Amino acid sequence: MKVIVTGASGFLGKVLCSELKSKGHDVTAIVRNKNVCVDADKIICCDLNNYHQLNEIITDRGFDVLYHFAWAGTSGSARGDYSLQIDNIKASCILTEQCKLLECRRIVYASSIMEYEISALMETETDPPVSSVYSAAKMTSDYMMKALAVSNKTEYIRGIISNVYGPGENSPRLVNTTIRKLLKNEHCAFSPGEQMYDFIYIDDAVKAFAAIGEKGTTGRTYYIGSERPRKLKEFLIKLKDIVAYDAIIGIGEIPFNGVSIDYEQFDKEAVLRDTGFRNQITFSEGIKRTAEWIRKEM
Repeated sequence: MKVIVTGASGFLGKVLCSELKSKGHDVTAIVRNKNVCVDADKIICCDLNNYHQLNEIITDRGFDVLYHFAWAGTSGSARGDYSLQIDNIKASCILTEQCKLLECRRIVYASSIMEYEISALMETETDPPVSSVYSAAKMTSDYMMKALAVSNKTEYIRGIISNVYGPGENSPRLVNTTIRKLLKNEHCAFSPGEQMYDFIYIDDAVKAFAAIGEKGTTGRTYYIGSERPRKLKEFLIKLKDIVAYDAIIGIGEIPFNGVSIDYEQFDKEAVLRDTGFRNQITFSEGIKRTAEWIRKEM
């Protein structure tokens, strides 16, 4: 296949490029900074604010799949920056239009479980955090991209990422932050952890994305996670036992102000059923590999 990957230097995009290359695909990587190391046949430097120029920068035509991972402001206070998040929506729409000009048959959009969390929260009387602007933008982008893709006769698939973790991650996500604190003998405080949660190791996540781009059903939303979500506290205790068995973690020391989403709404076997791919790395094995990588980093 001939594929394009946006956000190719990011946590997921970079590993996806390597996975696609290992399968023999021709990979065009789109990055913001040209001084990055990405396993691809062509590396295109183009900020998402300049996506309208892609059909001029990329001279090749006839692509099979475009994987859209690029998104600015995915963590910290930037999640609440509405101007930045609107720019993301606009860039995603422009990218969808560029697919038609680049003669790309299919677009796969990397969505997030957080969109479902904020959607459920908005149904309650709980005050939403300003960071929910990010989730609302991701959800809006999905709706608009899908409508534009259908109008352009471009195949559209959405992948919902649960909570991905693994080597190479430097963002303040839960697993990365918790392992680093445990290795430094720092105290970790959590909510009671009664809410349902799920995790997926980075290698399994990108293999699932590669599979749905290649064999997925047009118009379908695929859940990219494990087949067995559990209470968050069960994951936390397992993580602690693997990384720092004798440590004491503060489960229940901070309040939980979110909502627990119902994972039964997701078809957790759709990836397996449509593509034949099944996750290969257990949570325990994934934590061991991640902790080993972080130890070398510290």
